Amino acid sequence: MQKKISTRIIPLVILLTLLQLPLGAKQKQPTRMMKIGDEVVSIDAGEAFFKAQENLTNRQFDQAAEKIKQFLASYPNSSAGRYKYGFILLQQGKDTEALEQAKLCTKLKPTFFGGWALMGEACMNLKLEDQAKEAYQKALAIQPTGENADIIRENLADMSKQQEVSATTAVQEKQVTAQNQVITTLNNALALCDRANQLGKQGQYEQGRQACHDALKAAPDSTQVKENVVIYLNNYAANCVQNQNLKQAEELMKESLSLQAKGGISLQSQKTTLKNYSTLLKFLGRNDEAKPLDEKLSSIGTSN
Repeated sequence: MQKKISTRIIPLVILLTLLQLPLGAKQKQPTRMMKIGDEVVSIDAGEAFFKAQENLTNRQFDQAAEKIKQFLASYPNSSAGRYKYGFILLQQGKDTEALEQAKLCTKLKPTFFGGWALMGEACMNLKLEDQAKEAYQKALAIQPTGENADIIRENLADMSKQQEVSATTAVQEKQVTAQNQVITTLNNALALCDRANQLGKQGQYEQGRQACHDALKAAPDSTQVKENVVIYLNNYAANCVQNQNLKQAEELMKESLSLQAKGGISLQSQKTTLKNYSTLLKFLGRNDEAKPLDEKLSSIGTSN
């Protein structure tokens, strides 16, 4: 939870001072003025400032805002007035407007702790962490000790912790997104394999073969996809043999063996390909070519 500096009213020293005109002035009453901090203002303006503070203490934020605007109408360059108005806006949840008042305040009086503290909190609420840290550091450089300085340090610590949590969360979200992407890609590839099988049942083997190629392109490292494709190629090759399309059958068996060489294919699928290809080669009188296939088939049978 962020601790707001605004929960602590930064006191402004207010002194009432009567200023007398020179003795030679005729028919003029003494001009009554007062000081707010180190700023000299009229009694009327000072009373509006006092009333705003009273309203603020009583959590009458709208009334406080009206009174301080009356004050600023007469003294627009008052850093105390800009600070107080920004402070009130902060209580109203108007962080952007509060930040604008803080900027005016710090521009008018760069050495005013309250102005930088106000800016820090407004920026913090607006998730402008870097700007908040910079403003808070400037406030601490002006006033490094005291209750408000301690609160600022707590806010800085809280922001650092929040950034660490946010960074961890971002990494976790990125990992989840990546995992979801992998799952989605695999599901799409498996859907293409299912589509290939449907096309094969309809006799549209070549279209199904293209769907298998698309599945491998989408998920080339998936053992599930490779297994499905090898099974499809074996079935397609068997259909070609039945239809005396031996050249096409051999091409499909070679493609199946090439895919098996990449690993991840079940022993049963490997045996089917090797046995069918060996049988085809022997039928074609190419016994020498069939021999290494038989040896590999025998090796698989022994290891199994």
